[in-house]
Amino acid sequence: MIYPRWLQDLSRADFLKSVGLYVMPDRIFLVRARKNLWRLSLLEEESREIPPAEDANARRQALSEAIRSLLPHFDPARDPVYLCLSPQHAMGLELLLPQAAEENLAQVLEYEIERHIPFRREDVYYDFVPMGKKGDKVGVFLFAVPKNTLDEILDTLSSFGIGLKGIETTTTAISNYLLFSTGALTGPAIVLGNQDRAWEIIGLDARGNGWRREYEILFSYWLPQVEWIHGPGKAIFHDCLRASAKFFGWGYISDLLLSLGADSLQAEDLIALGKQKLGGEKEMSHSLFLPALGAALRGLRESAFPINLLPGAGKETRSTALSWLNVSLAALLLIGLIVWGGSYPVKDELRLRQLRTENRKLAPAVEALRKEEGELNRLRGEISFLAGQKERRGEIFLVLDELSRIVPNNAYLSNLRYREMAVELQGSAENTSSLVPLLERSPVFRNVGFTAPSNRGRDNRETFSLKAELERGEEKGKRPKP
Repeated sequence: MIYPRWLQDLSRADFLKSVGLYVMPDRIFLVRARKNLWRLSLLEEESREIPPAEDANARRQALSEAIRSLLPHFDPARDPVYLCLSPQHAMGLELLLPQAAEENLAQVLEYEIERHIPFRREDVYYDFVPMGKKGDKVGVFLFAVPKNTLDEILDTLSSFGIGLKGIETTTTAISNYLLFSTGALTGPAIVLGNQDRAWEIIGLDARGNGWRREYEILFSYWLPQVEWIHGPGKAIFHDCLRASAKFFGWGYISDLLLSLGADSLQAEDLIALGKQKLGGEKEMSHSLFLPALGAALRGLRESAFPINLLPGAGKETRSTALSWLNVSLAALLLIGLIVWGGSYPVKDELRLRQLRTENRKLAPAVEALRKEEGELNRLRGEISFLAGQKERRGEIFLVLDELSRIVPNNAYLSNLRYREMAVELQGSAENTSSLVPLLERSPVFRNVGFTAPSNRGRDNRETFSLKAELERGEEKGKRPKP
C-alpha cells in the first residue's frame, strides 16, 4: 500500500536534540543538532585534535583533554549522545551464510564469527544487518570493534558523566546521512569518501514505496593507503561504479577520481545536499563532520540502519513507537473525531424533527396534488385509448368486411380478437381445413395458421382456432390480387 509522503513525515515530527561524536585516532568531532517538528538545524560543530601518544594511559589522557574541552558545547545530562567509530577503530565485512540460518541469524553468527575476523568472539563487540538472499546463500553485513579499543573510549566518556545511547561506524552513519539528505532515494547508490588520505567506498540500496521502506548495505570497502587505489582498489571502484548510476561524494575526492581516470564523473556533494535539509544559520564547515551528524540523526529519529555496538544494548530494531508529540497529536485527533462523529446523530435528529414539522404543514397541499395527479393520469389514459381506437377504426372495419365476404355461410365465428396487426378467430365449420386457403388468398391476411387442433362435435361440425396477420400497407401492393 502506498502512503502519502507527508503522512510518513508526520509520524516523525518531534522536538528533540541530539549529539553525535566521531572519534578518529588523531581527532574528535562533535555535532549538536535539533529537530523542531520536521525542521532539522545544526546548533554546534566542534573538533579537537588528539595528540599522538605511545602508551594507553597517554592516549586516554589526550582523549580526556579533548572531551573536557567539548563539554561547554553540550549537556551530557540532557542531550542523548551517539558515537561513530572510524574505520581505524572498527571493521565491517560481508558474510555469506546458508539459507537455513535465515530464521536465526544471531545465534548462527555467534558460532561463525571467529572464522571471519582475526579476533576471538569474547574480545569484540559486534552487530549486523541482514543483506537478503545472495544466490543460494543469505548475506549478512557484520560490524565489529575490539573490546579494549571501545572500552577505552567508553571509560573516558563515562568519567565525564557521558552515557552513550548508541554506537555505529562510518558505514551506517554516512548511509543514514545520505538517505536523510536525499529524501526519497530509490535504487542502488555508491558513496565515495576521503578521510585523511584514506578512502571509503559504500554501496547501499533503497527499495519499497510504502510506509515501511527497506534499506540494504551492498558493500563497504576501506582503503587505508592512497597507493592501494592504483592496484586492487581501482578494480574495486570500477566494479562498484557499474553496480549503480547514482554517485555521491564527501571530502576531497577530485584527486582520487583523477588518479582513477574517472575525472569526468559528476558526484553529488553530500554537504551540498544536506544544506537543503538542514535549516538554521549554521552550516557544516568540513566534510569530516558528516559521520558525527549521521550518528546524531539516530537521536532525531531520522536513521535507517539499526546498528548498535554499545555493550549490553542487544540487537536494535528500527523503532516504530510514536513519540510523545505523535501520541499527543493522535489523542487530540481521536478526541476531535469522537466529538465530530458524535455531533452527527444530534444534527440528524434536529434535522429530522425540522423536516417532520415542515411535512405536517405541507401534508394537505401534497394530498390535493396527489388527487389531481391521479385524475390527470386517468384522463390521459382515456385519451390515449380513444386515440388508439380512432387510428385502428379503419383496420377493424376492413377485417370485418373481408371476413364477411370470404367466410362461407356454413362457418360461424364465436370469438374475434384484433391486436397488434393480428387477428385471432375461434368458431365452428363443417370443414375447417378449407378456411386457411380462403384466408391466405385474401389480400388482407397473411401467415394464416391454426393455433389449436380441430375437434368434431356431436353436430358433425369442427371447431377451429385460427390466427392471421394483417398485410401492411407497403406489402399489399407486392402481393398479386386474387
